[in-house]
Amino acid sequence: MGCFKVKINLMEKYFFKIIFILTLVSLPLFSIAAEINFFPEKVIQGEPVLITLNDVASLSEVKSAFVGKTPINFFLWQGEAAAFYGADLNKAAGTSTVSVLLSDGTKLTKDFYISKRPKIESTVPIPEKLGGNTKAAATKLVKNLINEQEIIGKISGVVKPKSFWKEKFVYPVSKPVVTDNYGYSRDTVGYVIAHKGTDFKAPKSTEIYSINRGVVRDVRTYPSFGKTVIVDHGLGLYSMYMHLSKTKVNVGQLVLPGQIIGLSGDTGYATGAHLHLTIRLNGTSIDPVKFYELFGMKI
Repeated sequence: MGCFKVKINLMEKYFFKIIFILTLVSLPLFSIAAEINFFPEKVIQGEPVLITLNDVASLSEVKSAFVGKTPINFFLWQGEAAAFYGADLNKAAGTSTVSVLLSDGTKLTKDFYISKRPKIESTVPIPEKLGGNTKAAATKLVKNLINEQEIIGKISGVVKPKSFWKEKFVYPVSKPVVTDNYGYSRDTVGYVIAHKGTDFKAPKSTEIYSINRGVVRDVRTYPSFGKTVIVDHGLGLYSMYMHLSKTKVNVGQLVLPGQIIGLSGDTGYATGAHLHLTIRLNGTSIDPVKFYELFGMKI
């Protein structure tokens, strides 16, 4: 009988040891701390980054968030809180810090590095309709570009507190082919002009689509940008479609992803018909091709 009690006591002892070990092993599964992640991990000047918070599935959990001193706005992406940030083309290379304050008082910080963009220059002529390759035409062109950048800067600087998009992003043309890349410098009769957008192949009168759901904020003809449509997608994300031959939307109109907003053309500072697509995040122009890559879309 005594031997039987000893066996029971040993079984109980090992049983509780096993339960204790299993409890220790399982604890991390229930105590994963929120963490900041980046995609892509390597960013250069003029590129966007997708910032996500693992283990934060509700936007109400995020009280405030910044990259440096720039506020960022979160939305739900694949079951996690996510936000966009655009590294300005002229931002000095170096380390940037993301800081997030959660509703429970938790403070998260994480650094990422913005590398210098390789310097690429190309000579781009001024079309005869804008005066040709003369110093006077170049001076007028640059003056117009500065004024136009100020206008769209004010428009795209307005950040709505919610995202208007609900579906995946789409391309602005049915068969996207890039004809001119973002970020290089154009030598224009002695002036250096940065190309802050991506040009897509689009013979005249090609249908141009809104890249996602949004509200039209501007429809006008600019001297350099030509006929232009600007769509606000919310949370500081804007898409801009330039050099159009015709526009098919009005200011204040809600547009859906893939909806025709105009037809391609060569209005403004364009040597031939194409679509110039600009994407802005919180007022910063970023590489549209890299923006699509955030969602696994390759052009």
